Amino acid sequence: MPKMKTHKGSAKRFKVTKKGKIKHYNSGRSHLMSAKSAKRRRNKRHSHVLSPTHARNVAKLLGVRRRPIAPTAPQQPKGDA
Repeated sequence: MPKMKTHKGSAKRFKVTKKGKIKHYNSGRSHLMSAKSAKRRRNKRHSHVLSPTHARNVAKLLGVRRRPIAPTAPQQPKGDA
């Protein structure tokens, strides 16, 4: 079976972080910004992480094998020795 090709449209829109999360930038930044509130414009400047449900679908398009998040060990209270 041949290798899966990367979906190039998705590759331009999404980036994978070092920990395997998928990062994206918001839409609605190209024009008509004066009609949007300052808070809305400010929040659109930064990248955001996709929800796990959407990230799974985008990871398939990008050909990324996502590692499941390892469960953390329960921590001991500081008072116990």
